[in-house]
Amino acid sequence: MQSKRSSAAAKSRAPSRASTLRWSLALLLFGAMGGGGMLLAERLQDPQAFPLKVVQIKGDFRYLDRQKLERAMEEQVRGGFFTLDVEQLHAELLAMPWVAGVALRRVWPDTLLITVKEQLPLARWGRQQLVTMQGELFQPAEGEIPAGLPQLEGPEGTEREMASRYRVMQTYFDQIGLQIARVQQDLRNAWVVEFTDGSAIRLGNRQVDERLGRFIRLYPRLKAAGQGRPKQVDLRYTNGFVVHWELDEVNGADGLVANQT
Repeated sequence: MQSKRSSAAAKSRAPSRASTLRWSLALLLFGAMGGGGMLLAERLQDPQAFPLKVVQIKGDFRYLDRQKLERAMEEQVRGGFFTLDVEQLHAELLAMPWVAGVALRRVWPDTLLITVKEQLPLARWGRQQLVTMQGELFQPAEGEIPAGLPQLEGPEGTEREMASRYRVMQTYFDQIGLQIARVQQDLRNAWVVEFTDGSAIRLGNRQVDERLGRFIRLYPRLKAAGQGRPKQVDLRYTNGFVVHWELDEVNGADGLVANQT
């Protein structure tokens, strides 16, 4: 009778021992996994473990110096595949004057792909700044301003309006073969446009579009008038305009002619 009780007690203890063994193995496994995870995390944080070996720069560049950009990347790309501070690098790239936008992507196992969008200047603004098609200002380094850009001049804060007005005006002047060299808006909102051939028009600060349209219609007649090249056309009149002619040496000095529309 006693042997049966001993056997039953032994059987009842057997599952308890098995359960304890399973829990012990599980704890050891989790401990090993935790330790391995910590070692892996430390390994990933080591820049030497997974170094970036390739930096690819993509973009269509007309003004941006690709070699200068590559040299800057050599100095600014710090860290490995997992440790690179992407946000900081993004900010550093955007701080470069000729960079309008940038996208960064890591490509396993050792490559950083950088796609750069270049600033596209529309015109000069002031002495050192450039204005984009969207009317945004940026300032390149000294000596990096492209030649041949038109000049926009206006009160502070009118960059977007000036850029928009310039684009519209140039589409009109394309019809008559004139290229804008300079557009000025003064503090009274009066507009003056100068062209690459040395001529100019004064549009005033009222009915600017109507006056511009009048000039476009009349310019072919002015060229055909036989009095030389129109040097300046003053359109600040309700029913007419005034033309200063640039006469050649045979015909003499400049003249002043009043015309009615």
